Amino acid sequence: MNIARFDLALEKPGAAQPSHLSYRPDIDGLRALAVLPVLIYHAFPSLLPGGFFGVDIFFVISGYLITGIIHQQMREKRFSIANFYARRIRRIFPALILVVTVTFAIGWFLLPLHDMQSLGTNIAGGAIFAQNFVLLGQVGYFDLAANMKPLLHLWSLGIEEQYYVAWPLTLLLIRRWNLNGLAVVTVLAVTSFVLCLIVGARAPDYAFYLPVTRAWELLVGSALALWHGGRIINLEQRKSSFRPSREIAAACALAAIVVSLCAYRAWMRDPGWFTLLPVLGAAALIGGSGTFVHRHLLAARPAVFVGLISYPLYLWHFPLMAYARIHFVDGVRIRYMLAILLASGLLAWLTYRIVEKPLRFGRKRVRIKVAGLITAMLALGIVGLAADRTNGLPIRIPASVRPFMLTGAESSQYWREGKCLMQPEQSPAEFAPECAGNGGRPLLFIWGDSYAASLYPGLKHFAAKRGFDVAEYTASACAPLIGYVNPERRFCKPSNDYALKRIAELRPDVVILYSTWSYSEPDLRGGLQRTVPLLRPFTKKIVLLGPPASWTGEGLSANVLDYYFESGGAILPERTWYRSNDRWTRQIESILEPESAKAGIDYISMRRLMCNNDGCLARIGPNGSELTAFDGGHLTHAGSIFMAGQVIDRLLDFKH
Repeated sequence: MNIARFDLALEKPGAAQPSHLSYRPDIDGLRALAVLPVLIYHAFPSLLPGGFFGVDIFFVISGYLITGIIHQQMREKRFSIANFYARRIRRIFPALILVVTVTFAIGWFLLPLHDMQSLGTNIAGGAIFAQNFVLLGQVGYFDLAANMKPLLHLWSLGIEEQYYVAWPLTLLLIRRWNLNGLAVVTVLAVTSFVLCLIVGARAPDYAFYLPVTRAWELLVGSALALWHGGRIINLEQRKSSFRPSREIAAACALAAIVVSLCAYRAWMRDPGWFTLLPVLGAAALIGGSGTFVHRHLLAARPAVFVGLISYPLYLWHFPLMAYARIHFVDGVRIRYMLAILLASGLLAWLTYRIVEKPLRFGRKRVRIKVAGLITAMLALGIVGLAADRTNGLPIRIPASVRPFMLTGAESSQYWREGKCLMQPEQSPAEFAPECAGNGGRPLLFIWGDSYAASLYPGLKHFAAKRGFDVAEYTASACAPLIGYVNPERRFCKPSNDYALKRIAELRPDVVILYSTWSYSEPDLRGGLQRTVPLLRPFTKKIVLLGPPASWTGEGLSANVLDYYFESGGAILPERTWYRSNDRWTRQIESILEPESAKAGIDYISMRRLMCNNDGCLARIGPNGSELTAFDGGHLTHAGSIFMAGQVIDRLLDFKH
C-alpha cells in the first residue's frame, strides 16, 4: 500500500492528492516566515538577531504534519513503515545530494587540508543524518569558525530525521498499548523542555545539538496534531466563521514570532525560555485557521511560493555564504551578499522544478528511485569519509604547496593538550604532575593560553642543551592575568588562580607570560596591574612576550594555497605582507609594551623578531620549507623552536 505524501505543505496547490487530506497554503506561508529570517540572519546578523528561530518554527511544522498524517493513516489501517521511509528518502535526498555534491566540488578547488577534512567529516555526518553530533564533536578552540563551515546548517536536518526515525515507532506503541496519545506526547514534551533548561545551564552546546533537548519543539507540533484528532485542518473550513477571539489569537501569535526574531539578545539562552515565543507562536498559527493572518498574509501567493521552495532554499544559501566568507577574507560586501541571496532563490527554484519534483512525485519506478538515491547518498558518505581519513584529500593540492598544507595536529601533538593545556571543560584539578617539570634548575615557568602552549615545545627543545627546566601551565583562550574572566571558559579564572599557586610553590627563576593577547584594553591593563605584584615575591624575573606575527583569513597555511592560485603558481615568500595582520599586532603591542615598562617587567617583542620592512616571517628552515604558524598565529613545531631560539638568551639573563 502507498503511504500518503508526507509533506503536504510543500505540495503545489492543485496537485493530485488523497481526498481525505487537505492542503493548507498557509503552512507554506509559515514555512516562508521560517526560512526568510534564517537567510537574513545568516547574511546580515545584526538586522535580525533572532532570525535563527526560523529553524524552531520548522520543527513545529514538521512535528504537526508528521504526526497528523501518520495518525490518520494508522486510524485508516494503511500505515507502512517501509513506505514511510521510502517517502522520506524521496522527499529529503534529491536536493540534499545535489547541494552536498556541489559544495564538495567547490571545496575541492578552494579549501586547504584542514577545512576539507572538516567538510569531509560534515559530509559523512550529513549522509547518515548525524550532523548535529558531528558538530558537537567539532566544538573547540581550534575548530573552524561556524560561518565558514559550508554544511553547518545540516544540524537541523539531522535532528528532524532522528525524530522521524523514532517517532513513528513511538506512535505505533502508543496505539498498540491503547494509551492516551495526547497525554504521552505532552509528558514527553515537558520532559524534553526541562532537560533542555537543565543541560543548557551547564553545557549550552549540548542543549543546542542534542535531539533529546530539541525534541520538545517537534513534540509541540505533534501534540497539536493529536489535539486535532490527527486531521489536517482545511483553511477553508473556518473561512466563513469570523470570531474576534480567533483573529486576536492569530495576530498575537504572529506578533510573538516577530518579537522573537527582533528582540533576541546574545545573553539569552537558546534553546531556552525565550524559544517558547517562536515555538508557541508557530503552534498557535497552525492550530488556528481561516483568519485574516492565515488567508491574506500566510496564504498569499508570494509567501506560498517561498514556502514551496523553502527546503532547497535553506540547503543552498549557507554553503554559498560560507564560501564567500572564505574567499573574501576582509568580509563579504553587501552587494555580494544580496547577490548570494538572489542566487540561492534561483537555485532553489531550479532544484525544486528539475530535481525534486521528478524524483519525489509519481508512482512510477519508485523502487528504482529510492535505490538510486540511497546509493548516491552512500557514495557521498564514502567521499566524505575519505576526505576525513586522508586529512583533507591532499592529492588535490599542487605538489609544490602540499607540504605547507597543515591541519594543526602536526604541532599541537607536542602541546600536552588535556594535561598541561587545559581544554574548555577541564578544571585546574586536571593539570598533570609532569606540568611542573623535572625538578631541575633554573626553572622557566610558562603561563598563558594555547599560544603559550605552542611555545613550550621550542623551550623544551633547548632545555637539556642549555641546562634549564620548563614548567607549563596553560589554558585554552585564557589570558595569564589574575582576575581575568572569560564567560565562555568557566574554568579560566580558577586555572589562573591555580597557576599562581603553583608559582608560589615552585618559585621558578623566570615566569613567562605569553598569549594571543586578543583581549580588551581594560582587561590587559588592569590584569597586568593586578598580576605582576602577586608574582614578584616568588620569582627572579618576569617576562611578557608580545603577540607574534599574525595572519588574516583562515591562517598562514590556507594563505599559502590562496597565494599560489592568485599569483599563478608562486610560493608565498619567506617574508611577506600578504594577509598580514600586522596593524592589529602593533595596536596590541602599543598597549602591552608601555604597560610592561610601567610594571617594571621585561618585554620581548615577538613581532619585531619576526617582522621587518620586507614583511613578516612566513617560512623558515632549509629553503623555507617550514611555516612559522599553521593558522592565524599559533606557532608550528618548527616555528616554536625557531622563536624559542630567538628569545632564550634574554629569558636566561637573570641574576642567580
